[in-house]
Amino acid sequence: MKAFVISLPATFCFMLLFSFQNSHAQFLRKIKNEVKSRAENKIINKAGNTTDRAIDNTTDAATGKKGSNESVAVNAQSTSNDTNMAEIKKSKPTMNSYKNYDFVPGDKIIFEPDLSLEPDAELPARFTIKKGSAEIQTYEAEKILHLQPDASTAVEPLMNTEKYLPEQFTLEFDMMLENDEGNYFRYASDFNVGFAKMDNENFYNGGLYKFTIINNSKCSISNSGPQNFPPELQKSFSGNTWHHVAIYVRKNIGKAYIDAYRVCAVNTSPTGADKFYIKADRYGVKIKNMRLAEGGDDKYNKIVTDGKFITHGILFDVNKSSIKPESMGALNEIAKLLKDHKDLNFEIDGHTDSDGNDDTNMKLSLSRSEAVKAKLVDMGIDDSRLTTKGFGESKPIDKNDNAEGKANNRRVEFVKK
Repeated sequence: MKAFVISLPATFCFMLLFSFQNSHAQFLRKIKNEVKSRAENKIINKAGNTTDRAIDNTTDAATGKKGSNESVAVNAQSTSNDTNMAEIKKSKPTMNSYKNYDFVPGDKIIFEPDLSLEPDAELPARFTIKKGSAEIQTYEAEKILHLQPDASTAVEPLMNTEKYLPEQFTLEFDMMLENDEGNYFRYASDFNVGFAKMDNENFYNGGLYKFTIINNSKCSISNSGPQNFPPELQKSFSGNTWHHVAIYVRKNIGKAYIDAYRVCAVNTSPTGADKFYIKADRYGVKIKNMRLAEGGDDKYNKIVTDGKFITHGILFDVNKSSIKPESMGALNEIAKLLKDHKDLNFEIDGHTDSDGNDDTNMKLSLSRSEAVKAKLVDMGIDDSRLTTKGFGESKPIDKNDNAEGKANNRRVEFVKK
């Protein structure tokens, strides 16, 4: 009996193969996302080793580690990509990597939204959505502001006035550009922080000036022109990783930092911006820890006139005394001040807001001041020139009934002895 053979056109066969590969890739991505989600839930809920083993087994079964040669080949590529991403995510910033950092935040907090009590999937209470779609989400056990992908989403702070930017200010936040493909060349996409006049109704097209991250590989601020990221920074943008953005503006001078790098600067920028906005392009964007601050004044002049200075630039992990790497800008400034003026000796005072137990806050503020002293001693300052005290919540300089007031109360003071 003759075999019955069906001859299919080459184009149709290619379409079938592409469809199969595409479906397989989508399946793997779903499994990867599910495993990631379970891993995050495990961390949040402290499920322990049993869940670890279940996730490992699910991953092995889903990716076909013991299956056909095709499955093994696909999994080998996936494993390689995952390893590269893991290496990037493991290389978290350290105090040493920030050792030459010179960004110093302003002295007075203007805007620092607390997202911790906002419900998931709701519109953000402290931002106005001018275009696209944005909502509050929980990610890695933290509340974040999520700008939806492919929506050209634009948001601006919800303030009592449209004119809130002073002549000198700093803006900081942590951001993550979402790229599930793990390849920053997947498509061109810009991220903008724009600064505009109060009466500018079309400022989402640029405003007075803006800071732009261009396709995850370069940036510009105002009229500086595109400037390439350092290779290490470009590499880290290829995955879903957090980056700390810091912008400094004083009159016509603008400087922008990403992580430990100063990425672009300008001294011919227009002046007189009243407000700012954030705009995503095609990527989804996660944002947290936003802070807008005014100032700051020369610290030596503050010592001469007031006998002390306040810094909000020394940041700590939540409810801990461990100092964040991005604090090195402020610490470098203070260490230089002490080295330049050998007659200066300081009492380092730690202060908290009113959240939490009084006794716990007192102990936390003291341990934070001691951590600051230890770091300055490590940077070459003689131990005998520094003493420490903790005051907890007992000496507020602002109200404790709103996010910005609490942020101002969380501080470190250097009092001349």
